[in-house]
Amino acid sequence: MKASETNREIYLECEKRHIFLLLMFVGGFYGAYTYSCRGGVFCNAQTANFVLFSMKLGQGEWLGALYYLIPMSAYLLGSMLSELLPGPIRRRYMLRWDTLLIGIEMLVVLLLGFIPDSAPFQISQVAVNLICSMQYNTFRQARGIPMATTFCTNHLRQLG
Repeated sequence: MKASETNREIYLECEKRHIFLLLMFVGGFYGAYTYSCRGGVFCNAQTANFVLFSMKLGQGEWLGALYYLIPMSAYLLGSMLSELLPGPIRRRYMLRWDTLLIGIEMLVVLLLGFIPDSAPFQISQVAVNLICSMQYNTFRQARGIPMATTFCTNHLRQLG
């Protein structure tokens, strides 16, 4: 048996490079989409939202600061859901959580495609925050190396 065949057997499908590359591109798209088209909020990760939130507070723009609490709260909720859901799903169904999450992401993105531009931005922001948080919390490593799929700071660190 070749070494490459052995390596394929060691890692789960969700830990293979091509899956992580795809998830990284999708995570980048989510951030670009929500910032450029859906209200100037980064929904793939929250660091920029915390900075923008703090800047609004520093400028005394209280309502503007509250605007950023929506995506940050949705991200927190997604993180909590991704910790709570895998156990019951594993016990009741023959489906892995990571596989189900990819299906959920695909469904959410499909549904977002039908939301008109006139709809409140928070609908898409909350949806994308939830799925990005669950993706970040679920896909934590590739081939045994700690990874993060939703923000590029991690990609630069890994490259280094």
